[in-house]
Amino acid sequence: MNRTVHQRGWLALLLAGAVMAALPAAAAADETPIDPALPTPTVPVGANCGSDSSPAWATVSSPPPAGMTVSIGVPRPTVNGVTYQGVVHAWDVDGSQAADGSAAGLPVFFQSVYVPLPLADGHTYGWHASTYDGTAYSNPTAPCYFRLDGNPPPTPVVTNPDFPPAGSPGTPTKAAGQPTTFSFSSTGDPLPAGCTEAGTPDCQASGLDHFEYAFDQQPGIGAARVPVDAEGKGSVTVALSWGVHTLYVVGADAAGNRSQSPAAYTFTVPWQLPPPVLPTLDLTAPATVGRAAQLAVSGQLSAAPYPSGEVVHVVKSDLAHPAGMALPDASLSADGTFSITDVPQVGGANTYTVTYPGDSTHQTVNASATVQVSRSATAVSVTTNAPSYAYGATAKVTARLGTTYNGRTLAVYAQPYGGKKALVTTGTVDSHGNLAATYKLTRKTTFTAAFAGDYRYAPNTAFSTASAYAKVSESLSGYYGSTHYGSLLYRVYHHTAKAKLNATVTPDKAGQCVRFQTQRYYGGAWHTQSTSSCHTLSTTSAGYATLSLTNAVTSKFRMRAEYVHSSKDTGNLSTWGAWQYFTVRQ
Repeated sequence: MNRTVHQRGWLALLLAGAVMAALPAAAAADETPIDPALPTPTVPVGANCGSDSSPAWATVSSPPPAGMTVSIGVPRPTVNGVTYQGVVHAWDVDGSQAADGSAAGLPVFFQSVYVPLPLADGHTYGWHASTYDGTAYSNPTAPCYFRLDGNPPPTPVVTNPDFPPAGSPGTPTKAAGQPTTFSFSSTGDPLPAGCTEAGTPDCQASGLDHFEYAFDQQPGIGAARVPVDAEGKGSVTVALSWGVHTLYVVGADAAGNRSQSPAAYTFTVPWQLPPPVLPTLDLTAPATVGRAAQLAVSGQLSAAPYPSGEVVHVVKSDLAHPAGMALPDASLSADGTFSITDVPQVGGANTYTVTYPGDSTHQTVNASATVQVSRSATAVSVTTNAPSYAYGATAKVTARLGTTYNGRTLAVYAQPYGGKKALVTTGTVDSHGNLAATYKLTRKTTFTAAFAGDYRYAPNTAFSTASAYAKVSESLSGYYGSTHYGSLLYRVYHHTAKAKLNATVTPDKAGQCVRFQTQRYYGGAWHTQSTSSCHTLSTTSAGYATLSLTNAVTSKFRMRAEYVHSSKDTGNLSTWGAWQYFTVRQ
C-alpha cells in the first residue's frame, strides 16, 4: 500500500458538530450553476490532503463518528454584503456512499464544514470544497483523499541480552556506563475487523511506522523514536547509570495510532560486575572408533548459566593435519553442555581441542580429548642375505613393505649385541616394496624394519637377527727364518727352539676361552697331534701356546687357535683362526 506522512492536525477534520446552513441537497451535490467569478476555497497548509494515488492517513475513533468536519478557507464578503458559505462534497472511493455539507460564512477566514458521511475503518475517502453565494458555486478545489486507520499497533516486545528482566533467571553481563542494545519487535499493524487480506479495497492499514520509548517514564509528546525495519523490528543502544530502570516502549503506525499500553521492561544495572570465574571443561569421547565412522564428543562447562547464542570452538589434529583444522562451532546450552559430531577419515590419534572463548562472567578455558581411529594392517619384513657373517663382513639387508595408502617409507635400524640401536637407512621402497641397505657386522645384530603408518594403515615393525663370528688373529714367534713349500709360507725353527703361537681375539673377549690345535704332516696328509684345553684369554683378549721341537727335525707342522664362546658370550660365534705353518731343521 502507499504510505503518506500522517499529520495529527487531521483529528480536527473528524470532529462532529458544526454550524449547518440550509442548502438544497440536489444543488449541493451537483454544485451547479458554476460562477467562475466566485472565489474558490483554499485548503489550509498542513491539512491531510493526499492524492488519488497516494491518500493521506488519518486516525478514527472507535466506533467511527457519523460524519466528518473539514476546515476550508473562505474569503470575507466584500461585494453587496454577500456572505459566502463553505460547501464540501465527500464520497467513499468504493462508490458506496456520498454526502454534502455546508457552513454559513463567518467573519473569519476559515470555516468548518460538517459532512454527514459515516466513516469506516480501512476505507478510502475523497472530498472537494466550493464557495456558495446562495445562487451559484465557485469552481471546486482539487480533490483530497484520505484513508482511515482506527486500530492501534499491539504492545511491542522488548529484549536485551545484557540485562535480564526483573524476576527472570540470569544475572547482568554488563555494568553501569557500558553500551547495551535494547531490541523492539511487533507483529505489525492490525487490519480492520473482518479483513483477511491487506491492501484490498476497504481493507487498509497504515502499517507500523516507528517505536517511541522513554526510560523511567512513559513516552509522551516528543518522545524519542526508533524506525521500524521490514520485519517489524527496531533497536536502541544506550549506556545507563547503575540502579533499577524501566524502559517503556509503544508502537506507532503511519496514521498516528499508538499502542494502547506501553511495554514496560524493568531491569537492574549493577555498579560493577564481579570478576569472571574460571570454569572447568570436561570432555567425554570414545577411546577407539572405526575410520569413517561417526563419533560424538560431548562436553560440560561448569559455572552455568551461559548467555544465549554462545558457542565453543573446535580444532581437530590428526596425521593429515598435525597443526590442526577447524571444525564447525558447537552451540553451547545455557547449562554449559554441548556436543560435537565428526566422521574421521584419517586413522591414528585424532585429538579434539575445544575452547570456550569466555564472556563477561566466564574466563577462557580449553580441553582436549584423543580418539584412536582404527587403521588397516600391512605386512612388513626384514631379511639378510646370510644367517651369519665373518667378523667385519658386510650384510645385505632387505626390508619389504606391503600395501599402504599414502605412506611408502621404511626405516631400517641395527642394534649390535650390547650396543645401541642406530638408524641404517630410511627411504621410499621401490616398485616391489623393497628397501635395500648394507651393514658391517662385528657381533650378533638385530635388524628392525619400521613402517610409521599412514592415514589408513597402522604402523608395523619386523625384526631379523644375524650372527657374527669372532675374529682370531694369530702369529708365530721364536723362528729364525722363512721358506716356501709351494705357495705356502713356512717359518723355520731350530730343533732346540720352541714354536710359540700367539692368538688375539676380536672383539675383546677377556676371560673367555681359547684352545690350540697342532697337526703334523706325514704320509701325504695332516694328522692332529694335540688339541689343548681351554686357555683363558688375558685382559688384552690374548693367549698363546708353545710346542717343543726336540724330536721334530725335518718335520712340517701347522698350528691354529679356536675361540670357544661360553654361555656368557652371546655376541659372537666360536671361530677357528687360520693355520700357521712351520718346519724344523737341525
